[in-house]
Parts: sequence; structure tokens; C-alpha cells
Amino acid sequence: MASSTTVDEIIDLLKEVKPGIADQDVRPDHSVVEDLGLDSLDLLQLGRRINRHFGAEFDLDTWNAGADEHHRSVASIAAVVAAAGHA
Repeated sequence: MASSTTVDEIIDLLKEVKPGIADQDVRPDHSVVEDLGLDSLDLLQLGRRINRHFGAEFDLDTWNAGADEHHRSVASIAAVVAAAGHA
């Protein structure tokens, strides 16, 4: 399970990628696509930032494959990072 620090760090990275959401209250259950409006380019940038920030290998394709289950939530990104042992 991801720590709240990891979730907060991912939210910060999301706000760097998508400055328009900087003033929004982003929660772990928010979908980065449906609720926050990230497009495919934003997701690629986010993936790169996660890899650099956490030293984790965040595989966007694998994460996207589970979208029906996790709805592309902020928490699902944090869970992938935590599962990689970087949180």
C-alpha cells in the first residue's frame, strides 16, 4: 500500500505536468484522465517524472491495461510505485 507521502509526491508531479490543476484539491480517488484531464502526452510526461523522482520503472502501458479496474486513479499510480519498492 502506498504511503500518504507517495500520494502527495505524485499529486505534486501531476500539478507540474498539468499546471491548470495547481489550485485544485486533488484526491487519491481522482482519475487522472476523467477528473483531472490529463491526455496521452501528459501521461507520458508524468511517467517520465515518476521514473526520475522515485527511481521506479513506471510502465504506462501496464498501468493503462488495468484501467477498467483502477479507473486511472492517483492512488493506482502510487500503488504501482509502492509495489516497485520505491515508496
